Amino acid sequence: MSPTIFAFISTFALTSPTTIAQPTTDTEHGCSLGCGLGGLLGIGGDDDDGDDDGEGGIDIDLGDCLGVDIEVGASCGVVAGLDFFAECNPLAVHAACIAELGEDCGLEAFAACEAQLVAHCQAELEAGGALFCDGVFVGADVCLGGIDVDVDIDLEGDSCIDGEDDGIDVDLDLDVCLDLDLGLNLDCAVEVGAECYAACDPISVEAACYAELGYDCSLEAFAACQAQVQAQCWADCDVDGALFCDGGVYVGADICLGIDIGIGF
Repeated sequence: MSPTIFAFISTFALTSPTTIAQPTTDTEHGCSLGCGLGGLLGIGGDDDDGDDDGEGGIDIDLGDCLGVDIEVGASCGVVAGLDFFAECNPLAVHAACIAELGEDCGLEAFAACEAQLVAHCQAELEAGGALFCDGVFVGADVCLGGIDVDVDIDLEGDSCIDGEDDGIDVDLDLDVCLDLDLGLNLDCAVEVGAECYAACDPISVEAACYAELGYDCSLEAFAACQAQVQAQCWADCDVDGALFCDGGVYVGADICLGIDIGIGF
């Protein structure tokens, strides 16, 4: 069944770029919660559900809108269904994480935010639809009615999920098998099918991006790297599967299981 594409149009006022349905938090953007995810995602903050879930709960719910700036004339639309699964990638949620954390909270907090919002974006696809503007994930389908700038409504969903050229140039020249220096005698397995696609998440490719770019790269470059390595991971899934080691770290194609890449099996 073809993915469903929803859109509805509200009254739009031609104003300067704005945000929609900005979640109310107890802190300003930045590092006032110790560079935890704070406000939007609740990591490092209080967990109101009373459960002890270790690293904190996720405070954002299905149907929420993110505090992302939307430019006048942006192409916005709602897409739904798992055929758009790959559109929920680190680059698509980069703007929301910058809005929540600021530019100075470091790669680890930023990467954690991306992983959480990518999963949330995919959940919105299944729940009824996710709103994108120029390739940026903005929130649930209902958020389209809260935009108060003049935007182009993309009924077909083609241009709203195509990001604009942001000038990020990350040429990784990735090998089929990634040399991540993970150590010896690790548990490794080849994943195929739906399990493989699910395993190719932002967390699984973090090690590759740290190895390629180091810990001092820009947040934009890191997000671009994650998106590129994640795409390679999905491409491996389409062939014969992808290899994951050390609790889910993406290492390369299935053939890497039989190649000496510095990992003991």
